Amino acid sequence: MPELPDVEVFRQYMDATSLHQKISGIEVENDRVLQDISPSGLGRKLKGHSFNKTKRHGKHMFACVDGEFWIMFHFGMTGFLKYFKNNEGRPEHTRVLFNFENGYHLAYDNQRMLGKVQIVKNAADYIRKNDLGSDALDLSLNAFQTLIKGRRGAVKTSLMNQSVIAGIGNIYSDEILFQAKIHPKTLVKHLSKPQIKILHEKMFYVLETAIKAKADPDEFPDNFLIPNRVEDQSCPRCGGKIKKIKLNNRGTYFCIKCQPLLKKK
Repeated sequence: MPELPDVEVFRQYMDATSLHQKISGIEVENDRVLQDISPSGLGRKLKGHSFNKTKRHGKHMFACVDGEFWIMFHFGMTGFLKYFKNNEGRPEHTRVLFNFENGYHLAYDNQRMLGKVQIVKNAADYIRKNDLGSDALDLSLNAFQTLIKGRRGAVKTSLMNQSVIAGIGNIYSDEILFQAKIHPKTLVKHLSKPQIKILHEKMFYVLETAIKAKADPDEFPDNFLIPNRVEDQSCPRCGGKIKKIKLNNRGTYFCIKCQPLLKKK
């Protein structure tokens, strides 16, 4: 599923390709991805208008339409954006197509249709009404410590809880914990203050590094877990074995040597 770095890359891509261009029409190939609006209603709202700015919060992206309202994009498991001119550039699983007067198009592609496109009056209201926590990259150390302190259960569960911290999913939580040398099953209440500080530092390091690499695992540093996220693969840091377990029904990867599960004495 696209996580914070992926969605930030999508946002930057939309900024570079699709802003300030008048929309000539909309094509909806499958209305299952539309939330609270019909294809014709979406077309009426957008025709003759243009996107003038974007915003990202966690895994959600918002595009402002002439300063009047916002389009919210959620990308589900397989979603992405594609800007193109000729029809051969149209992605295979286009669900919503924004046509511009300059002859170019912006496709919202979503093979599994688990994402959604929705008109919202205000991005901040949507964030609040949907109980989204603070964006991971907006959290100061003090704010992070306050959010983490008193959480129950495993540290990976807290990192992935979108009402606590917005933007981190299964893959990047594994990477953050790997970089912090913390076992994913470690209980939050067993984390020391230095560990929480390191966890905050590595959260920023991982997310910012992934964004700079355009969320392409082939461009990640050699010390990242993600390109080696295969059971029994050698750890890129210590040479130990990568192990896979289930945590809250999610496949979870870690190094058995440099991420030992330490129990509170």
